[in-house]
Amino acid sequence: MKASRLIFAGILLSSGAFAVEFQYSLKSFVWEEFGDSGNKLLKESGFLHEIGATHKFETPVLYLKPYIGVEIGSVKYDGATWAGTPVESDTNYWGVKTKIAIGKELGIFYGETGTGYDYWKRNIETVDTAIGYTETWSQWYIPVRAGIKTDMEDVELWCFGEYRFNLETKNQPSIGGITIKPKSGLFFSVGGGVRVSRITAEVVYSYDKWKKSDPACSLSGCYLQPESKRQVLQFTLGYLF
Repeated sequence: MKASRLIFAGILLSSGAFAVEFQYSLKSFVWEEFGDSGNKLLKESGFLHEIGATHKFETPVLYLKPYIGVEIGSVKYDGATWAGTPVESDTNYWGVKTKIAIGKELGIFYGETGTGYDYWKRNIETVDTAIGYTETWSQWYIPVRAGIKTDMEDVELWCFGEYRFNLETKNQPSIGGITIKPKSGLFFSVGGGVRVSRITAEVVYSYDKWKKSDPACSLSGCYLQPESKRQVLQFTLGYLF
């Protein structure tokens, strides 16, 4: 009880000087899907954009850092129909990313955990040779991050590594009326950044891999999500207001 009262009091004190950091991220994005023999079924590549906001609540025990962002963009699609006919199209993405990080600093070292929830729609556009469709994805996960941070007058530098424990991922395609659950694979990020006065710059590489799902069936047939891999190189600029 004593610790919880200290945390609550610290949050109230920090909110008196409430400062929000607004961020813009440019993401170099690649999505790939693979067959059972390792053959590549499709590839999407291009740039996505994310706008978000965060605030760091300092307490005597630890800190709390919530984040919310909106992601949007369109990438090139290079794949095939179910019959194997090659298809080139565009895939439109939009989604919401949320995260609550709970952390502790010990000298130059820091550690974080918490929870995250991402929601996104993947809309493959219709072309002359194929009819497009939409997939609605969501993912719950627990991030575990460890890093090093150092301050030099008005400059702050940091680097980190993060592993994400996938709790549940769902994919609901617009065809079939089903819910597909890709299985957990490997999820990690590495990155680093710098803050000069109120301006932040950060570079992060993220790798997410889902194993093939079990089939999900409806009256229209059975569907599955093949092995899927997402790679993102993210450049972020932030300003603390």
